[in-house]
Amino acid sequence: MEIVKIVYCRPCGYLDMALELARDLLQYFENIKVEIEQGKNGIFDVYLNDELIFSRYKEKRFPENMEILKEVGKRINNSN
Repeated sequence: MEIVKIVYCRPCGYLDMALELARDLLQYFENIKVEIEQGKNGIFDVYLNDELIFSRYKEKRFPENMEILKEVGKRINNSN
């Protein structure tokens, strides 16, 4: 089972974005577990199996849900 972890900034109010992304991931992929973790300092990072696949800090923007779905799908298909 693949594990996606979303780390979001709780004080910044990013919970709704994290929940929306988690919902989309769970609707799109069957064999996936989604973890949501509270963070701070403006963080919004997405990991797949402990590998960072998106960082708001590095990209200087928030991810679009579809780009995360595509990246997860690409990495899952390449690992099978």
